[in-house]
Amino acid sequence: MLKARRATLTGDEVAAASAAVLEKLQALDWTAVDSVHVYRSVADWGELDTSAFVAWLDPRIDVVQPTLSKDQGFPEREFDMILVPALGFDRDGNRLGLGGGWYDRFVAQQPHAQKIGVAYAWALVEDGIPVE
Repeated sequence: MLKARRATLTGDEVAAASAAVLEKLQALDWTAVDSVHVYRSVADWGELDTSAFVAWLDPRIDVVQPTLSKDQGFPEREFDMILVPALGFDRDGNRLGLGGGWYDRFVAQQPHAQKIGVAYAWALVEDGIPVE
């Protein structure tokens, strides 16, 4: 259902939601952030666009924005912040991704990083996300 809804979004809807996410990210306190891992958004999947956020970041902040595959290894460093793509989320902080599990394994190895799930507001699953 969430994937199907995301597939119907227009470019204008994605752009407006991406701008709203950027505004919220800009409002955060960035004084103690030296490194950020940001997912590289995929337009064909209807993901929220992270490119304006990456362009906005202070050049002193080290940004890693990999192109991912399910079997790609993890970066060998710790991050202060990780932006995680989410197809859906619930009020307990659980996220639903696309099923590969890469981000679930990656953030588990980054206990000190602040994790921020990036999703559409309508992707809140009131009944909760099934957790494995």
